[in-house]
Amino acid sequence: MPSTHTCLTCHSQIFTDTPMIRPLLESRAASVPMRWHVVTKLPSHVYFNHSIHVAKGVACFSCHGDVGAMALTAGAQPLTMRWCLDCHKDPAPRLSPRTELFEAVRPKDEHARPELAALYRVRTESLTDCATCHH
Repeated sequence: MPSTHTCLTCHSQIFTDTPMIRPLLESRAASVPMRWHVVTKLPSHVYFNHSIHVAKGVACFSCHGDVGAMALTAGAQPLTMRWCLDCHKDPAPRLSPRTELFEAVRPKDEHARPELAALYRVRTESLTDCATCHH
């Protein structure tokens, strides 16, 4: 999950007067990390970890959509097993450079960059194993 500092990069300028932003401001004032709430409920047998997805180049907008237009981040994708498997079979179109991982919107000139899969060491041969997501 992004740090308070990352969120306030934009939210110190936009949606500043909404009640939803208050926890960010309190987090910064108290110098304590944000306590995040679940956006999407997944079945208990599904294991999902944001950090591995971010570490492998999946940007926020890949699953959450245009977060720049949201005061509160929501899910934009169905996160069904089919949707996840489609991404795990071919993640390259959804990967972004490290400098764009926390961008608020998908860049307009975005296109599949297969070299990013190599950079992030994404090995698709095991991404569709059941144990990757089911524990």
